Amino acid sequence: MKVSVPKETIEKIMADYGVSQDEAVKAYLDAQEKAFELFNTILSSRLGEPRKPAGPEFEVTVFTPREIRQHLDKYVVGQDEYKTRLSIAASYHFAMVKHLQEHPEELRVRRFRKKNTITAGPSGSGKTYCLEVLGDLLKVPTLIIDATDYTEAGYVGKNSDDMIRELIDLAPGKDRREQAAFIGKYGGLIFIDEFDKKAKDRALIGHDVGGEGFQRSVLKLVERKAVPIDNPYSAVHQLREFMDQQQGRRGSRHEHMVSTENILFILGGSFERLDNSLEQIVKKRLSRRGATFDDEAVVIEGFAARPTDESKERKEEIRYDQAVSDDFIAFGLLPEIVGRAPIRTFVKPLSREDLVRIMKDTEDSILYQYELEFSLFGIAVEFRDDAIEFVAERAQNRKTGARALVSTWEGILTGFQFELPGSGVTKLIVDRALCQDPGGTLARLLQR
Repeated sequence: MKVSVPKETIEKIMADYGVSQDEAVKAYLDAQEKAFELFNTILSSRLGEPRKPAGPEFEVTVFTPREIRQHLDKYVVGQDEYKTRLSIAASYHFAMVKHLQEHPEELRVRRFRKKNTITAGPSGSGKTYCLEVLGDLLKVPTLIIDATDYTEAGYVGKNSDDMIRELIDLAPGKDRREQAAFIGKYGGLIFIDEFDKKAKDRALIGHDVGGEGFQRSVLKLVERKAVPIDNPYSAVHQLREFMDQQQGRRGSRHEHMVSTENILFILGGSFERLDNSLEQIVKKRLSRRGATFDDEAVVIEGFAARPTDESKERKEEIRYDQAVSDDFIAFGLLPEIVGRAPIRTFVKPLSREDLVRIMKDTEDSILYQYELEFSLFGIAVEFRDDAIEFVAERAQNRKTGARALVSTWEGILTGFQFELPGSGVTKLIVDRALCQDPGGTLARLLQR
């Protein structure tokens, strides 16, 4: 969609405020958007709400946990425990939201216990991607954010309430009131990634704004909180409040708020750090209870000491699935946060076989994307199994999970993507030899 802006106005903004053209254009468009919202607000205050055109109302589709799990299986390899628990949380949450909307006389469970979830596991193992796929299926507003971008409310930077306003931006509606009403009625999903980075710093004396303070502000959202749909410090919000007071609409403040009642929260993170990681905390607890997890068990062969196979197997058994509430609290999460997230699950590091399956068996495989990209220029590409296994091995060594697949393939195929379109080459076979020497293979291909 093209948007035209008056050149003279942009130049005046640049001169008056000493900003670049991009900054001036963005500020102009933001101001126009806010002015349009305020324009509709004034019309509504004078004339009442506009007539709504007749049309189909949004219908929440309730999926069973099994149906959600089957959909996730098409896109996410492995992580069976995580997908199962996530499917249960989402299925029952949105089924309950729909039930309470359709049966307002239901009083016994009006404040139903939400299935908020804490998930732990290494980066690149599918935590975030699983939520993206889930949001596509449910067709509810789904927000995925990085906790490190936020701080406690009242401090410089984005705060926890801004998450709700960002979720509102993703909802359908002609203005923020309608968008907020959609969230209030049908709910939404918020996945807070890197939440472990906000764990309480026990070495810090005083108020921990970045850690404990942020957790407490999120706690209010998770519990249930009414959040202003506009930033209360913005000029638009303050002007709207002033106009409501002038017109005697003091009881209309609730119209500019949205409740987090129907929003499902997923709190994720790797829970890894050099000292006192979640895995170490679990191991210490199990050791104190008599479990035998001794990584230092050795056998003597001459003058060399090596870990026994048994100790290696035991070390592999120390996994996130054995973490309990006290372990997350010991890591630095607030007990109240852990208590409000009754479902706890985990993801495992991806094996080489998992990475191969991600490339060969998922519906949105990166290989399909490369095949489509090359086909746009009349080039048929064929990926051999030995090439796929080679990339899986290299990606596994990078220790960044499925994310390493993209960077590995880009490193191999960049030259081909630049040189082959328009070269007359119509077929490309990607095998292990090509992956090991992409530059040489490309030169020989172009010579022929």
